[in-house]
Amino acid sequence: MPHVNRAGVNIYYESFGSGLPLVFLHPWTTNRFIWAFQIMEFARDHRCIAVDHRGHGQSDKPDSGYALTEMADDVVAILDHAGVDKAILIGNSIGGMIAMQTSLSAPQRVLGNLILSSGTNIGANAPPEMAEAMQSDWRGMFSGLLDAAVSQRSKADRPEIGTFMEACFRVENNFNEKVFFASVADPGGVFAWNISEQLKDISQPTLVIAGEEDGATSIEQNQFIADNIPNAEIKIYPEVGHFCQLEQPLSFNSDLRGFIARVTG
Repeated sequence: MPHVNRAGVNIYYESFGSGLPLVFLHPWTTNRFIWAFQIMEFARDHRCIAVDHRGHGQSDKPDSGYALTEMADDVVAILDHAGVDKAILIGNSIGGMIAMQTSLSAPQRVLGNLILSSGTNIGANAPPEMAEAMQSDWRGMFSGLLDAAVSQRSKADRPEIGTFMEACFRVENNFNEKVFFASVADPGGVFAWNISEQLKDISQPTLVIAGEEDGATSIEQNQFIADNIPNAEIKIYPEVGHFCQLEQPLSFNSDLRGFIARVTG
């Protein structure tokens, strides 16, 4: 499957099916496999493009360049390479951030955004001890964050979700320490990226989905996005954490189908 090279960095993506293009953008530290319950189902009726962001999966892992604007430009390069004019973007966590940034950087390429458990300026209120924990044991810190990101019900009924998520940032050639600290240090990176004042300029139809038990991005952070993107809608799932597409895939897929219908009229 293809890589696209942009400014010397190879970005990997896979494409399945045909029809209206859907682009799936995964959370930080993970890879395209997090959309396993969506890609093949939706590929029956749509063209599904699943991306490994720079620094993740089978994409290159450069020493720097982890600003959200860079990642949005990667999405546009993938659309060009795949011969796609416009697409619906589906993004979880940093994937949602990339979707929003793409909607600002290249609005003519985006039909709509489904933003799942995301935010902007998410590092603004991080406690000082979080930075200390990152420096001393970033994997241990992130493991604790992951534990808080999965709902109690999912931990009991679907323990494989936590196992998969943990493995993603412990497999060196999927995500590594260099990428972690380069992303954290980037002034436009995952924690520092702030489009609070630009959310009003996102004009595409937008659905925000948030988990009631998400300890990674709060309901308030997701509500802020929904409140400031014109005409955005929000749905909050009970007994769900940060990964609705894994924790409640049938319900999530139903909402995604409804959103596609809304976007396409």
